[in-house]
Amino acid sequence: MQAPRLRWMRGRRAEEAGETRTLEWVGCDDAGEAIARVVRVLGPLWTGWRSYRAVALDEDGRVIELRPGEPPDGAGWLACVGGQVVGRAALPLQAVRTAEAALSPE
Repeated sequence: MQAPRLRWMRGRRAEEAGETRTLEWVGCDDAGEAIARVVRVLGPLWTGWRSYRAVALDEDGRVIELRPGEPPDGAGWLACVGGQVVGRAALPLQAVRTAEAALSPE
């Protein structure tokens, strides 16, 4: 049996270096319920030759975001179904197909 196709829409976005980048894709079923997510794992912030693993999210530096090292093998996208990670991928479309495959009955 073929894997179900979900309707995918953009979720969270971030502004980096003057560009808006999508950080999350949300997969919804026919009823509009969120079934799966594809989430980008953000690595350290590079400015010139320096790497920052803690990035301030406000001007005062009270709220920070901790960022892990680079993901293994460039697999910076996580495919999640419910609250469980079902795979990693280098590209968002690969992670989408991984999430849909995890939903298919075997």
